[in-house]
Amino acid sequence: MAIERISTVSLVPQKSPMRTDARKIRDSAYSEADMPPSAVERLPDRRADTIAIARFESDDPDKLVAEIKSLWNRAQEQFLAIGHSLISARKLIDRQMVNDPTVQGMQKADRRAWGEAEWNKFVSLLPFSRGIASQLEQVARALDGGRLTREELPTNYSVAYQLTTLSDAEIEAARRVQEGIMGPTATRAKIIAYKKRLREAAMDRIVVIEQRRARLLEAMERIKQEIEDVERELAIASSEEIPTA
Repeated sequence: MAIERISTVSLVPQKSPMRTDARKIRDSAYSEADMPPSAVERLPDRRADTIAIARFESDDPDKLVAEIKSLWNRAQEQFLAIGHSLISARKLIDRQMVNDPTVQGMQKADRRAWGEAEWNKFVSLLPFSRGIASQLEQVARALDGGRLTREELPTNYSVAYQLTTLSDAEIEAARRVQEGIMGPTATRAKIIAYKKRLREAAMDRIVVIEQRRARLLEAMERIKQEIEDVERELAIASSEEIPTA
């Protein structure tokens, strides 16, 4: 079944990179419509890409706003899906470590090094760095483990990752305050500032406690010295001859 070609009229005559990309994707989709089903099945499904880019050509501001909001909301779903796929990849490597006799025969440190090498090879095939992969994975694990809920996650993965660097106590404290630390409105700067403020306060409290402990230790040392003096005086007194009546 052929795909009906839809022509759009632009109010702006200049060509933009986004329009050029959209045209290329659409042209690819049209050519795929004339392929046999078996050939089309082997091709990546680009229909979602075609729709997402083409909609930006609309001259209706309301439609543009709706589309941008939709893409913004879908961004969270996409980075979570990637994070869960990364977790699945780690599980595959772990299963291979268990099922491969050669790997099982290695020393523990060698098995760990083998698993790390396999993970590096896998990540090298991805369109982002190992650091980004780690952040995406940590966010997905925080969601799966119940440390964070979907509603508490920012839309951007790097901002969401900053939430995972908070301790459980810091997350609970963030839930009680209205500072934009949790949820879609959270920003990386806000989370980092919040974490710094809490940890500096915790350090100040530790300093106060340590100072109190030092004072107590000094007092204990004085009491210990006084006890030793009393015991020495008592020993001297006990060794003296008690006069008889």
